Amino acid sequence: MKKIAGLLLLTAAVILTAGCVTTADPILGSWQTVEPIQYDEYSMSYLLTFEEGGTGEIQESYSDEEDKYIYPVFWEKTPEGTYRCEIPSIFTFSEDGKTMTDDYQYIYSLADGEEMFGGVWTEVLPEGDDGGYYYTYVFNEDGTGVETIYETGDEPYVTELRWDEYAENQISIRYVETYSIEDGKLKPSMGETVIFEEIDGIWVGTSEDGSEIITYEFRDDGVCVCSIYDGKTEEFLNVYLYYFTPTDAGGILEYADMTDFVLLEDGTLQDVIYGDILERVSPA
Repeated sequence: MKKIAGLLLLTAAVILTAGCVTTADPILGSWQTVEPIQYDEYSMSYLLTFEEGGTGEIQESYSDEEDKYIYPVFWEKTPEGTYRCEIPSIFTFSEDGKTMTDDYQYIYSLADGEEMFGGVWTEVLPEGDDGGYYYTYVFNEDGTGVETIYETGDEPYVTELRWDEYAENQISIRYVETYSIEDGKLKPSMGETVIFEEIDGIWVGTSEDGSEIITYEFRDDGVCVCSIYDGKTEEFLNVYLYYFTPTDAGGILEYADMTDFVLLEDGTLQDVIYGDILERVSPA
């Protein structure tokens, strides 16, 4: 999955007492991006389908590939009237519990004698690969875990995660980091060289080399918006969304591949975070 907006749970039809008539949510059905999303070397379009019960799917197409990529979607209608969607990151285990496939279709295996939970899942590299760059995962029984990236010549890059059961032989994961607030400054556990100061309710920091300005906005709906800007031009570059949980020391951030959509008066659907416009291509 190359990048696109993100996604989350809930909703259904509204039952009217008069004659037991069912009024479907207007979001139900399939929506297609009006214009391809342009990247440096390719473009991407997607078809987003909302189904009853807060489920759905997204089908991504890329200009430089023939294959289409399909992922599940969770969605809910927020109190503000937007539609929040999340694409969960899914890992699938084989029946014998010895191999695992992620949502990029990379395969991992357990060493002989190791258990599914608590053991180390190591990426199975293609034949001829020198093994200079690979991933491992550990999933603990308490719902925590660790992703480690190994690259020749560099220290391993370790990220904590949380996992939940998704379906039979499947789990979903979210990456986790923490932040602390002390003496009026915010410090994330990742990217420890950046210290953030609060300006008009938004935490602002600059990368050590000055190339990026990074902001954290903690919203009332429990979502933290991390925005990245060019350090010189202040041009918007990217955004990451997290669910956050405050703690005595600061808080916990859980990364979620999600975004909010809003129905416009002309009948189109707009991605609130990225600005993409979608048009309806089929009813519910």
